[in-house]
Amino acid sequence: MARDGAQYSVSSRPSDAIALAVRSGVPIFAAPDVLSDAGIVIHDEDEETEVQKFREFIESVSPEDFGANPF
Repeated sequence: MARDGAQYSVSSRPSDAIALAVRSGVPIFAAPDVLSDAGIVIHDEDEETEVQKFREFIESVSPEDFGANPF
């Protein structure tokens, strides 16, 4: 991540990284082999519905939903 010219490195689970990116409005990049192994295809007519469902999920999820903090 970068802010005000400073760069930051954050160690996180993929789900937390995605939540941070979505809330921050930044692009998400993935290696092509990751997408071919784990990606799903969303058809254009379903895209907005799926995006809205995902946004609602991200807005409603909290850190406590993922269990106790191991640190």
